[in-house]
Amino acid sequence: MRLIPAIFYFSSATEHDFQNQLNKSSMRLADASLYLVTLFLLSFIFMAWFNQQEPANSTITILRVVMVLLSIVLIIINKTLSSEYLHSRFFIYAVLFCFLFSYFFWVYVQRYGELKEGGPMLVAAAFIAIPMLHLGHKLVLWSIIGIALIFIELFSSTSIVWTLYFYFSMVIVLAIVQYQLDTLLRKQYKAELFETEKANTDQLTGMHNRHSFDRRCKALINKLAPSQYLGLAMIDIDYFKKYNDNYGHLEGDNVLIAVANRLKHCDADIVVRFGGEEFILVKTLQANELDWLSDLPKCFADDPIAHQYSPFNRITVSAGIAIDQYTTYRPSIKSLLATADVGVYKAKNAGRNISITDFVDPKQPEIE
Repeated sequence: MRLIPAIFYFSSATEHDFQNQLNKSSMRLADASLYLVTLFLLSFIFMAWFNQQEPANSTITILRVVMVLLSIVLIIINKTLSSEYLHSRFFIYAVLFCFLFSYFFWVYVQRYGELKEGGPMLVAAAFIAIPMLHLGHKLVLWSIIGIALIFIELFSSTSIVWTLYFYFSMVIVLAIVQYQLDTLLRKQYKAELFETEKANTDQLTGMHNRHSFDRRCKALINKLAPSQYLGLAMIDIDYFKKYNDNYGHLEGDNVLIAVANRLKHCDADIVVRFGGEEFILVKTLQANELDWLSDLPKCFADDPIAHQYSPFNRITVSAGIAIDQYTTYRPSIKSLLATADVGVYKAKNAGRNISITDFVDPKQPEIE
């Protein structure tokens, strides 16, 4: 039986992305919960001092002060660091908190000879307010407190059977709630991924569309190492308008799908339908790969698609390939597109069914 959604619901990569998004969205709530815990503990400290229930140097007071300091330290760390590992920081904090509370309960029982149900139940319920921790995390935390309570029952002179009963009853209810929460959050994220993918996908060909091109291309540029090259190929189907006019738009769509399927098998990091009969391929290149896609038109000579209104009697493509090297400045999407567009124009004027490769002219960095 699959008990922890964080383990089985997504792949490890998708779960990592989900956790990062949850961390970002929970940052303010996490800080607010820390402030509340700090204020709650401070109120106990001051009330105990005011009513003269606990001396300042008592173990109970010291434990409360340590918990306050621990919360303040995490608040400062969260202000300093990003949200990427927020869940890990909170889990470490919560584990330390559980051990401190476990010792606190032991000392409290030794001093007062009792332990009401409310304290452990409140600690168990407080963990639900930490949204970036999943069921697996919280089972560990609840187990630490539970083991401590069992230890108190077995090795102290005070019976806390009812405290144990209510604590574990509460944990069962909270675990069910947390399981449902974990599942619902992941279902929502899955739906968001689907909608994002749908918005970034060309519905006809299944390729990424122009909407996603800039984001994906910028990410690829940012990964470039100095001296590497980036190649961008702009590909245009020759005489496509004549094909559409004579064969009909339905057959034209079938040609677009067929061309897209062939381009998907090309050696490229990004394959995009840019619009109409235009496609774009992008790839990170090494110095020995600068002839990338130079033989692209040959891919359409094998198993040709008939086009009797073309001089070639089959579907052909013309390509402009722009190449730029990361030297002083990173390649620019705008310059790559402009150079590739000129290459397509040259290929058309040269009779079509060829690819033209040009290097981007040296330039100053452009703001995009």
